[in-house]
Parts: sequence; C-alpha cells; structure tokens
Amino acid sequence: MKPGQIKSTEQENGLVANSEKVMVVEEEEEEGNLVEFSEAMRTVSKVLRRAAQGKASAQAEAAEWKRKYEMERARNMHLQHKGAAYNAGNCNKQKEEHLELVSQRCCGENGICSHEVLRDSKEEDSCSDTKITKKASFKLQWCSSGDNDDQHKHDIVSFEKGHITTAERSSKQISLKWESPPQTVLILTKPNSTSVKLLCAEMVRWLTEKRKLNIYVEPRVRTELVTESSYYNFAQTWNDDKEFWLLHEIVDLVITLGGDGTVLWAASMFKGPVPPVVPFSLGSLGFMTPFYSERYKECLKSILQGGMSITLRHRLQCHVVREAAENENEGGPILVLNEVTIDRGISSFLTNLECYCDNSFVTCVQGDGLILSTTSGSTAYSLAAGGSMVHPQVPGILFTPICPHSLSFRPLILPEHVTLRIQVPFNSRGHAWVSFDGKDRKQLAPGDALVCSMSAWPVPTVCRVDSTSDFLHSIHDGLHWNLRKTQSFDGLRGI
Repeated sequence: MKPGQIKSTEQENGLVANSEKVMVVEEEEEEGNLVEFSEAMRTVSKVLRRAAQGKASAQAEAAEWKRKYEMERARNMHLQHKGAAYNAGNCNKQKEEHLELVSQRCCGENGICSHEVLRDSKEEDSCSDTKITKKASFKLQWCSSGDNDDQHKHDIVSFEKGHITTAERSSKQISLKWESPPQTVLILTKPNSTSVKLLCAEMVRWLTEKRKLNIYVEPRVRTELVTESSYYNFAQTWNDDKEFWLLHEIVDLVITLGGDGTVLWAASMFKGPVPPVVPFSLGSLGFMTPFYSERYKECLKSILQGGMSITLRHRLQCHVVREAAENENEGGPILVLNEVTIDRGISSFLTNLECYCDNSFVTCVQGDGLILSTTSGSTAYSLAAGGSMVHPQVPGILFTPICPHSLSFRPLILPEHVTLRIQVPFNSRGHAWVSFDGKDRKQLAPGDALVCSMSAWPVPTVCRVDSTSDFLHSIHDGLHWNLRKTQSFDGLRGI
C-alpha cells in the first residue's frame, strides 16, 4: 500500500474512534439525565401521593365528625320529643336525668358532644334498657418516699366532671403576717466595710430606742460596737456553739447588711427552720438583696407592723458518703442555698462522675465538673456554666455540667422530690473535689459519693414588692439582661 493511502486510512480510523467516543459520552450523559429525571418523577409522585392521602384523611375525619353531629342531633331531638310522654313515675324521672346529663355534656353552640356517654347501641322504649356509666372520682396526693411519712401528704389535684385541675400551686405568691409582734432581731453584716459598720450602729440604736426590740449581733460586731461606745453594751451575742445552734428558737427576724454572700452566711447559720430574712443591698450585684439601705426605717417599720410578701428559697441537703467508711455518712447534712460543685481541682485529668437520680442512671460526666444548683443559685455559678435562669419560687434542682467534653451535653432541670447521687468511679484517674456554696471544700476519692436532695427547711426572704417583680428587677439591674438599643423607625418599612 502506498504511503498516501496508509495516511488516509489512519485518518479515517481516528475519525471513527473519535466519533465512537463522542457517542459513548453522549449516551452516558443521556443515561445520567434519565436517572435524574426518574428520581425527580419519583419525588413528585411521593409528594402527590402524600397530598392525596392527607386529603383523603381530612375528608374521612370531616365525614366522621359530621356523622357524629347528625347522630347526636337526632338523638337529642328524639329525647326531647319523647320527654313529654314521660311525666310520671320512676321512668319519667330517669328519662329526665338522662336528658339533663346529655344536654350538660354537649356544646350549646353546635350540638357536638364533648364527652362520650356509654350506653346501649339500641334505643328501646323501656327506660330500664338505658344504661349510663359515670366516671369514677379520685384525688391525687404528694407521695413521699417513706412508708410512714404521711405528714407531708396533701391534695394537689381534684377530679370533677372529667377534668383534672390543680388544687394549689407551689409557686404562687406567699405572704407572711405576724400573729404576735416580733421581739428579737438578729443583725448580720459584711465584714471590713466602714459604711456597713456605720449603718449597723445607726440601725441598732433606732431598733432599740424606737421599736423596743432585743438586738443580737455577731461577736465580732458586738466588739466593734462596744469599742466605739459603751452605749451598745445592751447588744447581745452568743458565747459558744450551743447558743449558736439555738438561735432559731429566740430570733424572730434576721437583717443582713451586705450582698448575696451575707445572705448565704445567714442561711448557713440555721440548720433547721430559718426566721424571715430582710436583705439590704450593700454589696456588688445583689440578686437576693432587694432593699435599699437609704430607706431602712420605712422598710423595717412596714415589715414589723404588718404583713409582707416572702420568697421561699429552697436549699439542698447534701451528704458525703465515704467508700472506706462502709457507706456511712461523713458528719451531718450540709445545707446549701446556691449550689454544690464537684470539680477536678488541681488535677490535669478530666473529672469522671457517675450520676444517678433515684437509683436510675442519668449519665457519666466527663469534663471539668458538675454543678447541682437550687433555683435561687441559677443566677450564680450555674449561669456562668451555661445554665438557665429560673424563678426562685420554682421548685427544682439544676443539673449543669462544667465544660463537658461533649457537644450534646445540655443542662437539665430536675423536680425537687428526686435524690441525686454523684459518685467517683473506681477507675477514675484522679480525685474530685466538692464545695458547698463555695466553702467547706472536701476531697472525693474513687468510690466516694455525694448524695443531694431538697431540704425541708427553705430560707424565707422578704420581698420589696413581690417575688416575681424582685426577680425581674435583679436580672435587669444586676445582669442588664437583654439590654440593647431600640431599633430606629427611619428607613425602609415593610409593605
């Protein structure tokens, strides 16, 4: 074959190969388009099928309601028509009761019955064949964990005509009214403050001369008052721990001059019942101190003479259980008003904590630690760790992790009746540390546990207005909650 013929043949073969490649690519593109088109058609068919099913369901539901309406309307008309024929005897009385029951249970606007009446399917002329079944009445009660602890049980709901309604709410506003005038006042102050010291001396003098009250102060404060002037020798204090723990039996009212820390100190002084606390704001933030010291005479005069609104601030009761002590509690219970914190301390390892709620496993905390907070403490450490702010009258326990090594670990709010057990597992790499309202720090070794429940002794703090107004004012004034510039009205507006 000649060279020219060979060259032309190669060109023809190249053209054929290229055309075959183009045809293959076009076929692949067509197949891809067909696949996409088929998938789109399947999606459309699914949407249409769901729409048809929804329409059919709606039509069936409408038809069922119409059928019930027609049946109930015919039944009412039948009963009303036959009501005139039964005017005597027991049969007449039973028919009238039945008609009254049906009419009471039916809506007056459209005749559709809102409660189903159980009866025979066949309507007979004899009144003995008609049967009406009434719902059973019942009551619900708070149930404590103890078998013989009936003193804390009380009705919380009532059942009437098929509706469950709460008998009373634990978060409603509470007021306190003196049945006899208070006689003894305990004044607690923030240390190392000249302004607080001057105010305390002035208040002690006024309460003694104008209100004729017995005044108790801390030993430190009494020493400061007597050093300033021998006039204050009448101020009383305690001399030993026995007198200290019996303060709740003689003190009628507690006045705190300081911030939230002073309120915490006042709460820690009473392991049982706590007298009403009047907190004056002389600190930094003051979420629990609504009263202003400049008007202390007006406030105290009103409180001592008449009734007042109070906030019952719940406390946590905590026990440290040592594994080496054969599951016995270490010391007595520790009461906290804000929070109990379990953290890793100085260890560089993640803390490892097993958490149980009423003997049910909750989770295993792996992070910097865990905060168990009251609702009063929801604006303290728990807030800084990402917990929610909760009204102090809401009974509950906040379960807030500290820097958890998990993106899905969100804080919880648990009911107040549960018992929480936080245990350091035996395979933990290090110890944990627990602190109570920022004090009394204790070490938890592997196997040790912390048991927390709600205390039966809340701290009643006096409100300046009421619990809700004081709470909202504290977060607005203390945290500047949701404070931003108002959006301007100029510019484009929606049509």
